[in-house]
Amino acid sequence: MGKAGIGAAILAVAAILTAFGNGARTASAAEPNVDKDWRPIAVVASAGYDAVWGAAERVAKELKFAEAVEAARAIYGDVQGVDREKPFGVVVATNGSEVVPFAFLPVASVEKLEFVGASDLKEKIETTPEGIFFGDKPRLRLLEKDGWLFVCEAGKENVVPTTDPSLWLDCDGALSFQVELTALPEELLEAGFAALRQKAAENAPTDDEAALEQFDATLEYYSAIFDSLERVRGALNVDAATGDLVWDCSAVCKDGSPLAETFAGTQNAETRWGAIAETPNAVFAAVQAGKRSALDREFLAKQQAIAFDNFKTALEIGLYSDEERALAEELFAAFEKCMKPATVEGTFDSASAFACEPTVLASFAVAPVDGSELTGAARKVFEKLKKDVPEAAEKIDKFVKLDAETVEGFAVSKVDVPFAEFDAELPESLPAYWNDKTFVVRFGTSADAILTVVGLDSAAVDAEFARIAAASKTKTPAPKRAAFAVAPLGRWALEAFGDSDALTAAARKTLERIAEADDARFEVEYAIDGNRLEARYVVKSGVFRLIGDVARFALVANLGSGGEGEDVDYLFEEE
Repeated sequence: MGKAGIGAAILAVAAILTAFGNGARTASAAEPNVDKDWRPIAVVASAGYDAVWGAAERVAKELKFAEAVEAARAIYGDVQGVDREKPFGVVVATNGSEVVPFAFLPVASVEKLEFVGASDLKEKIETTPEGIFFGDKPRLRLLEKDGWLFVCEAGKENVVPTTDPSLWLDCDGALSFQVELTALPEELLEAGFAALRQKAAENAPTDDEAALEQFDATLEYYSAIFDSLERVRGALNVDAATGDLVWDCSAVCKDGSPLAETFAGTQNAETRWGAIAETPNAVFAAVQAGKRSALDREFLAKQQAIAFDNFKTALEIGLYSDEERALAEELFAAFEKCMKPATVEGTFDSASAFACEPTVLASFAVAPVDGSELTGAARKVFEKLKKDVPEAAEKIDKFVKLDAETVEGFAVSKVDVPFAEFDAELPESLPAYWNDKTFVVRFGTSADAILTVVGLDSAAVDAEFARIAAASKTKTPAPKRAAFAVAPLGRWALEAFGDSDALTAAARKTLERIAEADDARFEVEYAIDGNRLEARYVVKSGVFRLIGDVARFALVANLGSGGEGEDVDYLFEEE
C-alpha cells in the first residue's frame, strides 16, 4: 500500500462506513447513550503500514518479482504524517442497542497527511467551526485525537474511544480480523438470519422436492453452527525468516452448543488409520476421528435418507429387468445397512491419502461400519454380469477376484486390469509408460471397517494395503495435521509423460521444476482445547518460488522463438 494506496484505503473506509450508515443499524436509530459502554463486534486491521509492505516484499522476493514491489514502494511508499509502526483499521462497535462503525489511522492530523492524490482527497474535506467533515451522504466526521485520525459518521463521535484504539485489537498481523458474535444485538442477529433465509429461499430449488429438503436441512444445520460461535479471530503474516505465509485463526464456541459437543467429541479421539497419514510420498493425507454431535447426527441422517431415496428412485427408472433391480436393491441394502449404524451412533474414524511415487496410490478407509455383506452382494452383481455378457465372462474371471484372500482380518477383493484391456491398441500419443501399467484395486471389508487402495502396480498396492491393515489393529491418537505437497506429483508426471512428443519444452521444464520443489507444501495444523479451536494454515515459501519459476517459464515460452524461449532468457537472468 503506497501513497495512492493510503488514499484508496481512506476512500474505501468511507465507502464501508457509507454502507454501514445506510443499512447496518438496528430498528432503533436513537443517538448513542454516552453513559453506556461501547464494545467492538468486529475489527479488521493491520499491524502497521510497514508490516503490509514488509509482507508484500517478502512474498515478492520468493516469487522473484521483488524488484517490481521495491520499485512500487520507491514511487508510492513515501507517505508523510503516518506512524508506520502503529495499526490502522475499521471497527464496528455496539452499545447493545445500536451498531456504529468507525475507522482509525495513526495520523496526527489531516494536514500532516501527505501522499500522491492527497490534494484531490483534501478538496472533499470541509473544515467548519463544528469540526472537520468529509462527504455528505452520509456526512463523515474526521476527529484528531492524540496522534490518531478517526473517521466516523457525524453525530456518532462519542463512539470513538478516548484511549489508544489499538487496545481494542487482540490479534497482530499484516492483516487481522476479530468478530465478537456475542456482542451482536439480538434483534440485529435475528434480522440478519431472517434476511439470509429470505435470500436463500429465493434461490432454493423449489421445483425439486428432494433438493429443497436437502437445501433446508443444510441451511438449518449451518445456522445452528453459526449460532454456536462466540468469537472468531484470525491473523495473516509472512514469516520474516522463512518467507512462509501463515494464517492463524481461532474460534470459541458457547458452552453446551452443538459446536462445543463436536469439539468435545474430537478432542482426544483415537484412530486406527494413522498409517494412512504416514503414507510414503504422500501428496495429501488426512485423518478424521471422533464422536459427532447430536446436530451432526441429525443432519447426516437427513442427508443420508435423501440420498438413499434418490438412489432407489434411480433404480426404478434406470433398471427395467426385475432380476437386475433385485440384485441392485440387494447391493444397495447391504450398503445402507453398512452405513446407517455409523450415522446413528455418531462415531467416525476415516482417512484418505494420495501418493504418487513410484506409482499412483490412493487410499481410503472408514470405520466403524459393517462391510461384511458388501462383497457377497457384489459377487451376485458380477455373476449376473457374466451371465448377461458371456463374451466378457472369461475376462471378468481373470481380472476380478472376489474374496481373493484375507489380510489382517479384511476379506480382500482384487481387481487387476491392464490398460491394454481398455484399449487393445493404445494411441501413439500415449506415453510408453502406460503400456505395461495395470489398473489395480484392493477392496477390503471386515465386520467393523472398509479399506480401499487403488494404484498402478499390484505389488505396491498389496504392500500398501497390508501395511495399513496391520497398523489398523492398534488405535493411536488422531493426528491434528494435514499437508499437501507437489514434488511427488511432479516426479510421477515426469515419469508418466516425460517421453510424450506432445510435451512442450516449457511444459517439461515446468514438470522438472515441480519435481524438485520439495519445499512447496501447504500445511494445516489444529488443536482443540475445551471450547476453543486453534488452527494454523501455512503456505511454505517454496510454493511462491515455484509459482514464480512457472510464471517465468510461461513468459519465456510465449515470448521466445519457436516456443523455446532462448531469445528472452536474458530478461530473467538473476544478478
